[in-house]
Amino acid sequence: MKIAAGSPAGMVAMKEFRDLGFDVTVFEKRSDVGGVWTWTEDADSTTALKETKLCNNKYSVALPDYPLPKGFPWTVAAPDLGSYLSSYAKHFDLYRNIHFNKTVTNLTRDHTHQKWQLTFSDALSTPLSFDKIVWCTGGFVKPKRLILPGQESFKGRILHSSQARDLSAFKDQNVVVLGIGNTAADVANALVQHGAGKIYFSHRRGAKILRPCDPKTGVPSDVMLTTSLVPITWMLQKHCPAVYGWMMDSAVAQNFKDSWGENKPEWGLVDSPGMGDGQHVVVCSQDLVPNIQNGSILSVPGIKALAGPNTVEFDNGQVAEGIDAIILCIGYADDMDILKEAIEFTPAQSDTPALPGLYMNIFPPKYADSFAHLSLTHLFGPQIPGRVLAALALPQIWAGRSPLPPLSIMSTWITTHQTWLTQRIAKAGPNGNGYQEVHNGDWSYFLHEAAGTGLYEYVGWGWRAWGLWWRDRELYRAISNLPICTYSYRVFDMGKRRPWEGARQALIEAWRELEDLKKAGGKKDK
Repeated sequence: MKIAAGSPAGMVAMKEFRDLGFDVTVFEKRSDVGGVWTWTEDADSTTALKETKLCNNKYSVALPDYPLPKGFPWTVAAPDLGSYLSSYAKHFDLYRNIHFNKTVTNLTRDHTHQKWQLTFSDALSTPLSFDKIVWCTGGFVKPKRLILPGQESFKGRILHSSQARDLSAFKDQNVVVLGIGNTAADVANALVQHGAGKIYFSHRRGAKILRPCDPKTGVPSDVMLTTSLVPITWMLQKHCPAVYGWMMDSAVAQNFKDSWGENKPEWGLVDSPGMGDGQHVVVCSQDLVPNIQNGSILSVPGIKALAGPNTVEFDNGQVAEGIDAIILCIGYADDMDILKEAIEFTPAQSDTPALPGLYMNIFPPKYADSFAHLSLTHLFGPQIPGRVLAALALPQIWAGRSPLPPLSIMSTWITTHQTWLTQRIAKAGPNGNGYQEVHNGDWSYFLHEAAGTGLYEYVGWGWRAWGLWWRDRELYRAISNLPICTYSYRVFDMGKRRPWEGARQALIEAWRELEDLKKAGGKKDK
């Protein structure tokens, strides 16, 4: 078996497959594990800035079987997460199965021997054969490109954010940051920190700006999305999207007001699509709005044209002179061309891209027993718990412990899903989550059942939930009141995968730590 990439999902999948007796080999493009969270100077590999802070609380990045170290900060910086992921790999001796600095250039099917053949950039004439392939390359693979009007006349630097490393190099320089997303906010804030000159935050649409942590109390904003509450949001998201959107929009708007006061129209952030229709952009940033308020960052419309060697004209006619650099924070595209022998695509329409035919955004029905893509799902909230859940479920499926539905049912699901998805993408245009969207509840319940977590049998209203509440109320309260944490994926024995002996203690300690933080925050707030 071959796993592409040493990302968090790739590492968990590798450990789980190995525990079940599979012969696993991992190929990683970078020189270390951890994906974008592990720093690299290689400009051909995307890496999070050292200044980047995660949007979610620390327990959203925790991996099963491996507690966060004592004193791990609630607001997680990229280097902290990179170190944790590396220590996970060392603890479980994963490095011995990983080949680093290996870039896959081609994937083909050997129909005679029923195997997959992989070709690598350093051995183009010698493909390697594998029985099964798990694709875990993440969503930051292929930087989107953009040619700006008048670009040939511009003499400053134009670079994609994936090429940005040491932003202190822009000290005293005037910089335009193009885009409105978490990366754009990270880059703009880091430029302020490193003493850049004028910083223009250029965007054509607004965004939902969410303060990830209360500055007074230190309590992360997302801890309100507890394990017991999340299923309600899943139900509303699927069956009452307008109500769901109104609730989430109201919560984010109140977060903004409580944090920074009025969202002034001249900043260009107000006109933002709702969260119920898949078009929204949520930017988690502690510093973006304060930096706009104090003038450190100038929020301006999109770029109309580059009007000279160092001149940028914006959509409203405003002109910025003396621009030294433009940093394009315009996102990434999935490099799907390499997977055309594994995945059937529905042809592109005028307003939608070609859609991959994947059951649950993971399995191509024709090759569901030998190929899985674990990086094509975008959930509301933190992404790591969802990727880990898929990485726990897949080994159980391929080991024969959790069956997939018949081919006809998988194909029908794909057709229905793509009909829904086409409507979402047409409405969102290039700014939504594309074909990565799923109904969060359907996807999650399927994988919880396949992985054998038992989580929503023991937290909810069924007999098992009442039994846990009666027998072990402390554990029940811990799981119910914590935000989604992968420790809870390994606490119950459902006859498929052995539980983690330390799961109960880890969950209770996490809950107590969160309760202590809330109490301390409440005292500070008074």
